[in-house]
Amino acid sequence: MTPETDTILYFMSTGILLGLSGGLSPGPLTALVISQTLRFGAREGMLVALAPILTDAPLVIAAGLLVSAVAGMNTVLGVLSVLGGLVVAYLAWDAYHAQIPAVEETGEPRSIVKSIAVNLVNPHPYVFWLMVGGPLVASALDKGGTHLVCFLTGFFGCLVGAKLALALITQHFREWLLGPPYRMVMRGLALALLVFASVMFIDGVERLWA
Repeated sequence: MTPETDTILYFMSTGILLGLSGGLSPGPLTALVISQTLRFGAREGMLVALAPILTDAPLVIAAGLLVSAVAGMNTVLGVLSVLGGLVVAYLAWDAYHAQIPAVEETGEPRSIVKSIAVNLVNPHPYVFWLMVGGPLVASALDKGGTHLVCFLTGFFGCLVGAKLALALITQHFREWLLGPPYRMVMRGLALALLVFASVMFIDGVERLWA
């Protein structure tokens, strides 16, 4: 293999690794994928899974251009984290009070709105793109457009793909989950969301007081 091919494979494999890590790690968006799939079906869970494509695109561009601005973002990230904690706390309340649907709920799932709101106020994508993804984007772009495309394709393909797979797996076991275990699962998700909300809120307060 040529040195250029090695470099392309490096950026592709780095994107895949980071994408899988983000896609499989527990977090508010992962919990929302499961919750929306259980309540409204796989389609709504898959819509939630697509949120990073919509919300991260501006961050990729900004991070590639503003890597040097990380130091001045602490207050902004703190505010976002506090707001994120409040949004996720509401989602926890919503999941806790969810009723067992006969087949599928007829209310408005608002999956896109919920997922975009969660991702926009979650500070972790900002931290990732400014501190990890940003330097990688800038480095890949410096090597050439192909390197950047390979990195972003590997990252978003695995990030979104992992969450799409999670929605399909959840849907497969949905009929069983809609029985007696439904309330237990939803309240477990509510607890998980509440933990994430607390962590985000505390993180935001610490950033604002730093």
